[in-house]
Amino acid sequence: MPDPSGAPGHVLKLASPAHTDATVIRPTQPLPSKYRISLRVGFASFGDGKPGLNGYATGTETAEPWHPSDPANGQNGFYWLTILDAMPRPHNNTWIHHHRKVVIDSDNNVPPWMEMWNDSSFSLNGEQPIMIIALDGTQPVSDLYGPPFLSYSAGAWQPSGDIRAVDSYLPGEWYTASITRADGKFTLEISGRFKYGGLRTYNATVDMAATSVFHFDQAQFPDWFMFGDPHNNYYQGYVYYDDVRLETWND
Repeated sequence: MPDPSGAPGHVLKLASPAHTDATVIRPTQPLPSKYRISLRVGFASFGDGKPGLNGYATGTETAEPWHPSDPANGQNGFYWLTILDAMPRPHNNTWIHHHRKVVIDSDNNVPPWMEMWNDSSFSLNGEQPIMIIALDGTQPVSDLYGPPFLSYSAGAWQPSGDIRAVDSYLPGEWYTASITRADGKFTLEISGRFKYGGLRTYNATVDMAATSVFHFDQAQFPDWFMFGDPHNNYYQGYVYYDDVRLETWND
């Protein structure tokens, strides 16, 4: 597709015309012990988290049989970039929640059930949130939601289970996102123009062993990257991707 910004060149448009559609981009084999995966993401239209249909064409869809909620009004979003412990494929959201290690994603939610940092304080806000998350491997795993979140926001990793967004994305902008694994740490980064923080970079590093990130041990749980819309019981809309790059190196 042509670049939606009007710049020369072509980009990938990933679309889910219905909430039962799902598409993921993944590698053909697990990632090495050290890597950096990066890409451009932008011009997303997967809802806005405001009262109404939140990006869905009608208000009659459900997320059954895996979840009893109404996705037409409650949930809509996409994955900027994530690392899973199993080969990524389209699944229901419950499966994905049980296989994430670290995540950069967005879930527009109404009524809001997460807090967002507005560069001065936290408040309930589900409008175009960006979540930077490591999954907590020290706590019990919920059958429905998987491991609890360790959210990065307000310049620090937040207490386990507190779901907090780092900022809000703007729908007519390009962003760069990356996840790096090296020296026993995951580093998640996203750069661009944000609703509250303006033009900036958010960078979050977590020590995998000290924090006990869920399934960080590659000997038992290989790393796989994924981006797109993995949920075949949620999410309807489209988003653009470009400049996907995988970098690896030796000691």
